[in-house]
Amino acid sequence: MPLRPPFENAWLRAIGLRQVSGSLRLPAAVFEAFLAAPWDPSPDFALPAKWKRRAREHPRYARFCYALARGTGARRILEVGSSSGGTTAGWARALGEAAAGGAAVHLVCVDNDSYEPGVYPAITARNVERVGLALDRVTFERGDSASCLRGVAAARPRYFDVYLVDAGHTYEEATGDLELGLPAVRPGGLIAVHDVDRARAMPEATAAHPAPVYDAVHDFTRAHGFESCTLRFVRKHLAIVRVAG
Repeated sequence: MPLRPPFENAWLRAIGLRQVSGSLRLPAAVFEAFLAAPWDPSPDFALPAKWKRRAREHPRYARFCYALARGTGARRILEVGSSSGGTTAGWARALGEAAAGGAAVHLVCVDNDSYEPGVYPAITARNVERVGLALDRVTFERGDSASCLRGVAAARPRYFDVYLVDAGHTYEEATGDLELGLPAVRPGGLIAVHDVDRARAMPEATAAHPAPVYDAVHDFTRAHGFESCTLRFVRKHLAIVRVAG
């Protein structure tokens, strides 16, 4: 069972927030926002019809997305692999709060609606609205990530503050999403990549790449000379890469 408050924050203060490895140092404001954030940033989450419960993902993942946007002041966010909007709602809550303060914000979501057909973007949009972000601040791109990312990067070069990669989990798919999305991220912006836990068995694993998403991030950061860190307190582990200026 997942930890619930107040035990979750006590664990995070004592142990959890120390579970960060890598050369990249995130601003302290990110972790402060994380600890101050609601345990679940989207408690009124609209479930797809076939789902019987909310916890397909631990709410800590969406909570961290919310905190990353709040703690870095992100205003323009790109997400690949939105599905019903578990992490989307975290971004949307942060952007909705920023918009309420007068900031110009923009959230772009990409999904091909294959994970749970009939969900994206209808239920995704409902979950965005439920956390307070107006849909005129959101662009829903539907299709495979490769073609959508080419279009997004061409239309909005060096535009996004944060880019989340959580779509195809083969080495080739993850590498493609990283490389194709990179031109859309501003210098100094962040790329977050889910599912980099090397200890977790993945159906996409191969002999060449037993940890396909981790391998893709490692090779990507090394090829470009970027700094990165891995957050092990986020379920399935989340890598954060900073795009050099």
